[in-house]
Amino acid sequence: MRLIFIRHGDPDYKNDNLTEKGKREAELLAKRVSKWNDITEFYTSPLGRAKATAKPSLDILDRKAISCDWLQEFYYRTKYPENFFIKELAGKETMCWDFLPEIFYSDKLHFDCDRWSESSIMKEGNIREHYKEVCDGIDGILAKYGYLRNSAGFYDVKTPQENPNFEARYSGLDKGGIGGSGKEKYQLVSEKNLHENCTLVFFCHLGIMFTIIAHLIGLSPMQLWQGFYVAPTSITILNTEERIRGQAAFRVERLGDTNHLTNGGEPISSSGYFTDLLHE
Repeated sequence: MRLIFIRHGDPDYKNDNLTEKGKREAELLAKRVSKWNDITEFYTSPLGRAKATAKPSLDILDRKAISCDWLQEFYYRTKYPENFFIKELAGKETMCWDFLPEIFYSDKLHFDCDRWSESSIMKEGNIREHYKEVCDGIDGILAKYGYLRNSAGFYDVKTPQENPNFEARYSGLDKGGIGGSGKEKYQLVSEKNLHENCTLVFFCHLGIMFTIIAHLIGLSPMQLWQGFYVAPTSITILNTEERIRGQAAFRVERLGDTNHLTNGGEPISSSGYFTDLLHE
């Protein structure tokens, strides 16, 4: 199972569209996407800037995308508590993923993958419920393709395939037993040659993309919101590693890839970033 997340192009937020630069970015992106083979399904945010980014790619491939309301930007707001340590901010509203360092680092719950939404700031909003909507949305899609999230936080594969690259870590594991030992092998055979590969492409937004990734790999989304950046039309790829039959865990293969822009001579946009980009 492969998931590809594409952030929208350079945004015209006022009109929920793309700037002229963003339109050039989307055209260069389309040339890259058109070379991808065997895309199972496309999904898009309902917002205009994401749809405008997807359109050139879908037009070239003569494909359509499924629009999901929960793929819109994770723009939900909370507020600082009345007894907040910065008195000037007490009681004021704020975006749930846009904090200055002294605020973000003031509560270690922000780094807790299970309790991040219980911090004094986050619990002032309805953030956990909105987060659950997103988690349910992506898990619902994965379930359609036979990947079912379990209570441990990874995924059970409904119709697992044999993978000759690996042996079970413990003999008898597939039968529920643990005993003996197995020898792990290096990846020698491409997984796509072992069974039909499923690739899903999502045209969406920085905040929602990090929300989904945090859920898939077991991190607090606040760490991604605050600590990572991906540029407009960048490509982020996650794959499942299925080293033991019937078990799948997601792993980030590529984060914020903008080769299509560099190769096309288009500068990388810094939209949503509060410092200078490295230009090579």
